[in-house]
Amino acid sequence: MFNTQNLYQNDPNWKDTKLGHSSDSSIGGWGCFLTSATMVVNGLGYNETPATVNEKMKAAGGFQGAMLVPSKLPYIFPNVIYKGMEACEEYPAPISQIDAALAAGKPVIVQVDWSPDPEIQTHFVLLKEKKGEDYVLYDPYKYRGDGPDKEVLLTVRYKHQGPNVAKAISGVLWFDSIGAPPAPPPKKEPVPLPAEKFVVYVIEDDLAMRADPSTAGYLMKRVTAKTELTSLEQKDIAQAKIGQTGMWLHVQDPKGDQGYVAAWYVSTDKEAKPAPPATPPAQPATTGPVATITTPATSVKPSTTPLPPGSMALLPTEEVAFRTQPVVSADTLIRRIPPTEQLASLEPSSQVISKVGVQGQWIKVRDASSRDGYVAAWYVKYASGSTTAAASAATPPATAGAPITVKTTVEGVAFRKQPIISDATLIRRLPLGTQITIAETGGESKIGANNQWLKVKDAGGMEGYIAAWFVAR
Repeated sequence: MFNTQNLYQNDPNWKDTKLGHSSDSSIGGWGCFLTSATMVVNGLGYNETPATVNEKMKAAGGFQGAMLVPSKLPYIFPNVIYKGMEACEEYPAPISQIDAALAAGKPVIVQVDWSPDPEIQTHFVLLKEKKGEDYVLYDPYKYRGDGPDKEVLLTVRYKHQGPNVAKAISGVLWFDSIGAPPAPPPKKEPVPLPAEKFVVYVIEDDLAMRADPSTAGYLMKRVTAKTELTSLEQKDIAQAKIGQTGMWLHVQDPKGDQGYVAAWYVSTDKEAKPAPPATPPAQPATTGPVATITTPATSVKPSTTPLPPGSMALLPTEEVAFRTQPVVSADTLIRRIPPTEQLASLEPSSQVISKVGVQGQWIKVRDASSRDGYVAAWYVKYASGSTTAAASAATPPATAGAPITVKTTVEGVAFRKQPIISDATLIRRLPLGTQITIAETGGESKIGANNQWLKVKDAGGMEGYIAAWFVAR
């Protein structure tokens, strides 16, 4: 069962607030999805209202007019995972999957029809729990008599498309989470300044100041280039660390906040620039040398070139710089990519696999807005877990002519309409161990291959594509 507090879109506190960037739609009239999403994030550890989520999503580009874009929720609420929407207007809703998600305590928003008029009059509700053959709802619209103690059943209130849940539900939005929301660490006692003052300057814009000397340390704030920092370590110790990759310096900023910064992004020279990596990065075999780019980074335009077959999905391990060239410089910075934004590699998978997590290496990628650039390989990970499928050499050969089934080897493998990594091609994400059938002749030869896509069929007969390196016999 998913637990949260029932919120209502027509609550007087926010019902008249304009929804997203609309000039005429209000939360009270059209905010069922926004309110359901707010209940989801609150159930995952936050304390929000539809009004606060509305403002935060607007600031993060989470609306297209009055339409909320659910894939933007993780940008604001880092432990929230949006897994996609499954339309089921033309066939029965996936009840067994919904039941499994609710049994695991995961949030599920469903689309229902709120009116007996022809066609579907869309309304979104959050499911609370299964009850018999029905579902108890967190309904974001408050009808007369509704309240926290009133039980609302889906087919009692929204049965205009059919008398049972499989027909009444016309769409499902799947969510998950990664632990609890990040919480600040316990406040530490301030460290006294050393007798001999030693000052350094930030040479990389938006440098992270962390609670602990690690990229996994809690991000306290970001400090801009040329900010003066006072070392909390003895001068000789601090001086030996400056410019050294992998070293961290304990410092105090001008506001008196204390934390750790990467020593390779500070200098005793206020005008110093970050040095390029000591080891020249390997270039993608298909691109040749990287040309010097003099166009301002902010003018980089979206690419129209299709992603290469076998493109791998990557996620930053923390907010990472996205650059026009594999060089650390203010002139190459396009923007900073949050750890919730999925990237697609533009290099052969064999090169990507050898670089991920390796200090000094760079990977050419495409971001969510279809712009191409480079990210530091030591700040990215694979989006779906492992990079290669488990070995299947010991698996006995299949009987000639018999369907060949495989299983997913990681959690959340993308099942796509086409062999292209894009939000537009995503059908849904498959759990670890999902059994699917190969739907192409000779497909068994691709199993485990790091640069291949496999055409498959799911248990319901739907065909699509899956990365061959994420399946095994």
